[in-house]
Amino acid sequence: MSKVAVVFWSGTGNTQAMADLVAEGAREAGAEVDVIGAGDFDSDKLGAYDAVAFGCPAMGDEELRAVLPRLRVVARALPTDKSRLVRVSQELDM
Repeated sequence: MSKVAVVFWSGTGNTQAMADLVAEGAREAGAEVDVIGAGDFDSDKLGAYDAVAFGCPAMGDEELRAVLPRLRVVARALPTDKSRLVRVSQELDM
C-alpha cells in the first residue's frame, strides 16, 4: 500500500476542502493518506511518503505559469480547470 501525504495551506477553508477530497480519492485507490497543514510539514518528513500532493490557494494564472512547465500529471481535474491549463500552456508556447 502506498503512503501519501496531502499537504495544504488554506486561508478560507476552500483549499482544505480540496485537500480532503484529494485524500478521499487516494484512499479509495488504496493508499494510506495523511492530510497535513503546511505548518506541520517539513522536508524531513518527505522520506516517510511514497507521494506528496501540495495545495495552496491561487487567485490568478501567475502560479500556473511558474508550475506548469514542471507539471507531469493532471488527473481528476474539472473541465474548467483543464481548459485553463490548456490556455496557459498555449500562452507559454508549450
